Amino acid sequence: MYNKILGCLVGAAAGDAMGAATEARSSNQIIDTFGGKVTEFIKPPNDTFGAGNQAGGFTDDFSSAYFVAKEIVDNVGVVNEEIVQNALVEWSKHAVFFDRFAGPTTRLAIKRFAGEEVQLSEGIKNKARQATNGAAMRISPIGLINAGDTENAIKDAVIVASVTHNNNLAISGACAVAAAVSEAVRDGSNLYDVIDAGIYGANEGEKIGKANGNNVAGPSVVKRIKMAVDIGFGTGSIDERICNIADIIGTGLHVSETVPTAFGIIAACSGDSMRSISEAASIGYDTDTIATIVGGIVGALNGYSSFPDYFISTMENVNKLDILGLANAIYDLQLGKEHQ
Repeated sequence: MYNKILGCLVGAAAGDAMGAATEARSSNQIIDTFGGKVTEFIKPPNDTFGAGNQAGGFTDDFSSAYFVAKEIVDNVGVVNEEIVQNALVEWSKHAVFFDRFAGPTTRLAIKRFAGEEVQLSEGIKNKARQATNGAAMRISPIGLINAGDTENAIKDAVIVASVTHNNNLAISGACAVAAAVSEAVRDGSNLYDVIDAGIYGANEGEKIGKANGNNVAGPSVVKRIKMAVDIGFGTGSIDERICNIADIIGTGLHVSETVPTAFGIIAACSGDSMRSISEAASIGYDTDTIATIVGGIVGALNGYSSFPDYFISTMENVNKLDILGLANAIYDLQLGKEHQ
């Protein structure tokens, strides 16, 4: 259990750090720029969103997940709207992550939480613009806090997602990731169990989102996960399948691209931790978010031992976040549940 908890955190963190160097480039541009697919931490070039980061530095993806998880653990595993809001406000105080990287939907929500007056334009009122990947990118720790309990992982994921992205598509994507991580961290789980859990989570999240959130236009996250997984498990080389996932499913900011593509990559790479993260960080466009989601899932499935030893020390030194301490706290929380 501990190996899987730490693996999820390190995998998500490493995906963010590796993807920070490649974000917004196409897959061919990534290969041309870096001499091949990215397999380690690289200092982001000056023409990327991550410019100014050191090699191993985070963006908004894992950093926001860290603060959400820490606030929940500090409140003995309780997940409610106030706790999530407090976590995001605390995260927003860390300019190195928030000021440079936070997306518009999350940024606007945090202004409201902090008591600032927000002027709503007609564009902001268009809820379809909020069907992005901002909730899914920070949701993997919810699966850890609900290890092996898919139903509660989905319930808590709805709460966390709704605070900033209260629509059926974003909730569906967040629930898919949380459910997959919850299943992956279970002893004896395998790749097919994890993908099935992700599809189940996406389906349940979609239903809950339609019933309780804003219904927005956009492709079904559930159906696109199934399509992406079919491509991932299909014929051709891994490179060919990854290329098809990028071309058909997409790698952009919309949740119906990011989350399905993450599952497709994991399927194409047979769940291998480093190969999956490398492919996610090299697939193009929103690479840091895709790789964060991929890393959290495969890290939970395969554990910390599937990553190089230097990963955690490098990331902790660069970002000044206590990943090991957070893993210990989540593990202690799980032990407490077992003894209740």
